Amino acid sequence: MTREFKTPAQALAAALVLAVTAPTDAACADCAGMAESIAGGMDSVDVQDVRDVVEICLSMLNPKAEQ
Repeated sequence: MTREFKTPAQALAAALVLAVTAPTDAACADCAGMAESIAGGMDSVDVQDVRDVVEICLSMLNPKAEQ
């Protein structure tokens, strides 16, 4: 499935989620690389905001991982 993101923040959020949920180390590395590339074109405050939201969302989906 192909998605078109409206903003770099959306693309970064998707790349971060995919990196965390990737089924293989290679896929994780690819997604992490995409996230780094996207983040490189964004303001650092915006990047941190996206990271914070993704972290909260992932923790809500898997609350046992926090323990």
